[in-house]
Amino acid sequence: MFNLFRSRHVRDRLSKTLTAAVLTGVFTLGSFLAPAPLIQAARAEDTTNVQRFGGSTRYETAVEISNKNWSEAYNVVLARGDDFPDALAGAVLANSPEVSGPLLLNDPKSLRSEVLAELKNLRTNRVYVLGGQGAVSETVVQELKANSIDVTRIDGSNRYDTAAKIAKTALSSSQKAYVVSGSNYADALSISSYAAAQQIPLLLTAKDSVPAETLEALQALGVSQVTLVGGEGVISPASAGQLESAGFTVSRLAGEDRYLTNAQVLKSLDFDLDNLVVATGASFPDALAGSVLAAKHDGPILLVPQNDKQIPSQITDYLNTNRSGLKNIFILGGWGVINYKVAGVVVSGSATSRISLHFWDGYGSVQNYREELNLVPGNVVDYINVLSPNYAGSLKDDGSFGYRDPLTVYDAQNITALGQSKGARVTPLVLGSGTQVDKILASAAYRQNFIDSAVKMLSQTKADGIVVNLEILAPASKDGLTTLMKDLYAKLHPLNKLVLISVMPRTSETAEPWLKAFDYAAISPYTDYVQIMTYDKHYSTSAPGPIAPLDWMRSVLSYAVQQIPREKILMGVPYYGRAWTGNEQDGYTSLSLSWNKAVNEIAAAKGITISRETTATDPVGVPTFSYTDDEGKVRKVYFDDAQSWNEKLKLLDQFQIGGVAPWSMLWANEGSAQVIYPLIKQSLKAE
Repeated sequence: MFNLFRSRHVRDRLSKTLTAAVLTGVFTLGSFLAPAPLIQAARAEDTTNVQRFGGSTRYETAVEISNKNWSEAYNVVLARGDDFPDALAGAVLANSPEVSGPLLLNDPKSLRSEVLAELKNLRTNRVYVLGGQGAVSETVVQELKANSIDVTRIDGSNRYDTAAKIAKTALSSSQKAYVVSGSNYADALSISSYAAAQQIPLLLTAKDSVPAETLEALQALGVSQVTLVGGEGVISPASAGQLESAGFTVSRLAGEDRYLTNAQVLKSLDFDLDNLVVATGASFPDALAGSVLAAKHDGPILLVPQNDKQIPSQITDYLNTNRSGLKNIFILGGWGVINYKVAGVVVSGSATSRISLHFWDGYGSVQNYREELNLVPGNVVDYINVLSPNYAGSLKDDGSFGYRDPLTVYDAQNITALGQSKGARVTPLVLGSGTQVDKILASAAYRQNFIDSAVKMLSQTKADGIVVNLEILAPASKDGLTTLMKDLYAKLHPLNKLVLISVMPRTSETAEPWLKAFDYAAISPYTDYVQIMTYDKHYSTSAPGPIAPLDWMRSVLSYAVQQIPREKILMGVPYYGRAWTGNEQDGYTSLSLSWNKAVNEIAAAKGITISRETTATDPVGVPTFSYTDDEGKVRKVYFDDAQSWNEKLKLLDQFQIGGVAPWSMLWANEGSAQVIYPLIKQSLKAE
């Protein structure tokens, strides 16, 4: 019954004492490095900063875009967030010398609290409200005025008139103008950042005729050249002919659909390609607010579908041509809007078919988190899709939790932002074990405290979800654990947050009766991913042996795929080893150690030959050796290397599961990272 004694807290305590050693040292024994093609992989300079601006709602996303990119803005444009017509031309106004501020979205009927808070944060003096009272009510205007903010309302008799008045407020004259459909937002989003950056008016038209309000605005602004954006299905030849008859030179930028039109805009116009803004083409709000951000940097806005398989080759070709020169990629919206596969195509050129969750163990030092991340060789999202930092503190007896001492909320926010800046989702790890957790799970009130703490932490840090790791539970805690996950999932999923759980490894329904609290089938509907801790088969106080024997891992996964949807399963892999001392009569103790410590600091330093322990069904086996420590104790060491990791990672294809979740980044260093991470990257490509 080794599982009664296996506790990650033991590893944690040992890890703290070994952190300095783990983060230093380089491997010297070539026989334990990765296969040559992996070792020779160049370490790309990770010069592109990836940031995601997303909230639980479209309104929060717009606020997030503003908050992270404007320190102050005395003037702000405010548009309704539930419909698009009045706001399509708003980016040109927001980026004009008249305003020079962000575009925020609001409910038609009342001023949202997060919008008001951002206006105060920006020290805004004036808000330009787009549309009539049906778009932004007088109640909103009065609330703004009550907070000492002046209001200028721009509205017309219809959407065409409103767009015309917005253009004339932003500009006094222009030789050029863009005209887009007033019935569909997609093409306007493609051109909005360029129009705003170049201060070219953006006007609306009906499909088969150009409204009088649009014609009047073109004439009043002195426009001579009109570019239609969108195909003949949205702006017909009749409208183009009407403009030509009125004396305008007319051209068209168009593709077969919104994404191909976007590609045509990107390829045809001259953008500053230091910065790229990425938004969904399936809805308007994020791109509407983000177009002003793109205009601020003279950059393009790239529209993407929700399915990575539907990204057209014209878009991927554009990205492949320009990706290496990008300094910043700004992704708008949460992971439910632009998922990790689509983000992967944008950032690295490929959508991983699996995910990699990595436990990110910095403990009390923000610098440790940074150093661990710096060891990843290249774009982080090529190797890691989800980062799980351990900045959450210990569980209290009432189920609540806060931050790990001495970290503050500010530290946790910075750690989260650091991980997200690399394009990864950040899901803090919440740990607990034993009778304390059994008592929490037995109480509805305590379970609610846990959920409330999770919601608070995710709200404060802007993290993308949570990993629940509750170990060594009594069988009677089965219903409590399942109920906790059900209630947590119900609370977090509407907030666009991920819910993951780490579960202890089972090989059958009956083989490990002490693990019945982990009801795989009952838990899995209430999680996005289930990380199975397929390590510590031989644990801190067991007899010596491989940390994760391949045959045992196969048994665990064989059972898991019968209980959990395969695509949700993340296989645990150990990045650490152990050095045991003791005997069967007196018991065993062990030290956790890194690959580098085993290979360089012990075996190489002492001139010890490392052998491999194999089985009939695992001919590769794992490296092992014995040595005598400084206290005269004989220790037996087991660890993993490139060959054994590679065999373990082949199980992803064998069982067709969702990905890998190693424990943990703490155990990587400058030498091992060049081996470990390329293996992980390779494993993410399903056969």
